[in-house]
Amino acid sequence: MKRVRCMYRVSSKQQLHGDDIPLQRNECKEFIAHQPDWKFDKEYIEKGVSGYRKAISERDILMEIVRDASKKEFDILLVYMSDRLGRREGETPLYVSNLNNLGIEVWSVKEGRIETEEHIDKLLNYIRFWQAEGESRKTGIRVRDAQLDKVKKGEFVGGCAPLGYDLVPTGEMNAHGRIARKLAINEEKAKLVRQIYNYALNYGYGSFKIAKVLNEQKVPALKSGEWKSTSISHILKNPIYKGYVARRDGGPDGSKTYSEQPNPEYIIIPEDIWDKVQDIRECRVKRQRKAYPISTSGRLLFMDVLYCGYCGRKFTNGSKYDYWTTKDGEKRKKIAGRYRCGTKAAGSLKCEGRGTYRQEEIEPVLLNVIGYYMDSLGREEVYPELLEMWEKQRRALKSNINQQKKKIETLKHDIATLEDKIPYAIRGEYVLPIEKLSGLLEEREKSLQGEIGTLGEMEREYKQSFLNSQDLEKYNNLTINWKETFEQSPIPMKKVIIGKLIERIDVYNDDIKIRFRVNLEDFVQRISDDYVVSK
Repeated sequence: MKRVRCMYRVSSKQQLHGDDIPLQRNECKEFIAHQPDWKFDKEYIEKGVSGYRKAISERDILMEIVRDASKKEFDILLVYMSDRLGRREGETPLYVSNLNNLGIEVWSVKEGRIETEEHIDKLLNYIRFWQAEGESRKTGIRVRDAQLDKVKKGEFVGGCAPLGYDLVPTGEMNAHGRIARKLAINEEKAKLVRQIYNYALNYGYGSFKIAKVLNEQKVPALKSGEWKSTSISHILKNPIYKGYVARRDGGPDGSKTYSEQPNPEYIIIPEDIWDKVQDIRECRVKRQRKAYPISTSGRLLFMDVLYCGYCGRKFTNGSKYDYWTTKDGEKRKKIAGRYRCGTKAAGSLKCEGRGTYRQEEIEPVLLNVIGYYMDSLGREEVYPELLEMWEKQRRALKSNINQQKKKIETLKHDIATLEDKIPYAIRGEYVLPIEKLSGLLEEREKSLQGEIGTLGEMEREYKQSFLNSQDLEKYNNLTINWKETFEQSPIPMKKVIIGKLIERIDVYNDDIKIRFRVNLEDFVQRISDDYVVSK
């Protein structure tokens, strides 16, 4: 009697029936019953293992089968279908051949014996597993496309709930017979999300500083332990908070597909606030100030905009402690804020300015000028430049989209050409072997998916950039009391506002020159703590 061992596999845990694979088991047992000289010996089970994405060397069950085969523990390996062994055209035929060389027959309930002795057997096996790999790719594409279609409609397609949300039952069943769930805002958790965005926008804090502040406040972290900067960074860049669902689309560059419209049920952070935070983060990463200061720590308000008018060098923090003793003999100290010119402090003769400027000497003068400027900001300064900036942006985006579409069409043409050559390569009538041709085709298909994802992002950005006349008029009619907002703000927020309004301040011994920004989009973004607790 020949000893028969069965091997069953499903690609995902959702395909299991009560943690079992009864269909494949029943089919294999029935097949064995019709073979007079076969006897069931043992079964191997792979639960939730992809035969396409995971290499044979990484699959413990297949490695166990080879070890048992080398010990002559069985005579036949039976599977429901050949693709249960794997869906890799290059690896799976070699695995079957290796078992045959160890004296093991490989059988499929649906396809019969899988042989590798003759040359024609090897070709048929290659074609069989090449088709299996192709079907796996198509299945993956269909599943991914179905999920991406849901994403475009603003539907949550699974995974853990981000901070600020809970997963609640919808009352409907999914394709796997389980109760479907959806995201719902948890208002208590959403307050923390708003506070995190508030720190980033109004205080200019980076992810590391925000994590530190939350830990100091003993705010419970997402998981056990402390807040990490990586967790904060993920929260700050997640578009779900402005109502947009996103999912990776399988492109080689990690591109994502976004919902075409925001889902009002998911909005925790207003879209304009979310976009502003991304600008700040990008500016911080690139170490470019643009409209925001790099650092909001310290007591010196103008550290990121103050320069020596003579050597052009940015001032550094030259603060130090002043010590004194009172009449009663009590020793005291206080911080003495100072702006320092590094060139002059180093004793260089190239700078004719002073080495240091006391905080109380220079800041009141600057604050007085800024207050006057804030009072003078008028609507007529905002509208024309905002309109011109918007039109330039949209023209550039449209041009980039057209170039991206041409790139995609070129890739599609390449793929069609390669696919036409596959039959010739299988027969050995093409200049490239089938393995090389398949590799080129896979490379082009991955590139195509990546470029399509990029195009989706570009089109979404273009759509969001559209500003109709009513929107522009809304900006034109805004009135903003910058001075009152500034005076009531804490020091970190004052630094953010200064970064929005001022590009550079050059200090001379008897003169100060201030260069205000003309980035009018920043002027219409009112800074307020109130948004933090609003929906």
